[in-house]
Amino acid sequence: MNATTWKVTRTLLRRSLPLAGGYWAILYLVWAVVLSVQVRFDAVEASMWQNMGLQAPRWFTFVFGITAIGAYLPMFVAQGVTRRDALIGAWGFLVPYAVGFAALTTVGFGIEHLTFDVFGLLDGLAEPYPVGSVGDAAAIWLEYSLVNLGYMAAGALCALAYHQLHAWWATLLLPLVFLPAFAVEVVFRTEWTGVGFAMMLGLDDEAHLGTGTAVALPVLLLAGAVTWLLVRRLPLKKITG
Repeated sequence: MNATTWKVTRTLLRRSLPLAGGYWAILYLVWAVVLSVQVRFDAVEASMWQNMGLQAPRWFTFVFGITAIGAYLPMFVAQGVTRRDALIGAWGFLVPYAVGFAALTTVGFGIEHLTFDVFGLLDGLAEPYPVGSVGDAAAIWLEYSLVNLGYMAAGALCALAYHQLHAWWATLLLPLVFLPAFAVEVVFRTEWTGVGFAMMLGLDDEAHLGTGTAVALPVLLLAGAVTWLLVRRLPLKKITG
């Protein structure tokens, strides 16, 4: 990463941190309030964080993919940054966010598990708590880092499709655009999308971290290569005068 790509990354981080910080603060606050009410009325039957902490963040990363590639990349190129440097800088912003969001998701499980343990609620759950060890936490972090990257890749492709094609054609291509996200979800059997698509395809509903990672990485690399090929074709001109 050279000085130019770092400038792109730094700009994206600076402008997005308040939004991301506010989002996670609200998510943690809502979850804490709901969990407190459940604990107060002895209505805890399952992990609340499994529903709140796994679903919404991936769509937030999808939006970041759209924003970084659809809004900021053309702006940087118009200011004289090469397409290559702008794209590398954008991924320098997106990848840490994917990993960071997965870490915050994992921390949520840790806090909830500790809360259930303190109040003696673990034994009363309808099914075992999804994260019961350090190994489980590491697996969750890796899995959702890759899931987040899949959604970011889909967001980037979505932005490029609408940038280069007529809106109707871009809309028709949305199932193809979402392939990186849904493919990663299927191989990890995530709730609810991954499990649902796996059942539709006649696959078992059991996730395998090693197999999922081995499939997800090539999918993400292919999506990145396609993104680069499309970025090279962006009809952008440098601003002068």
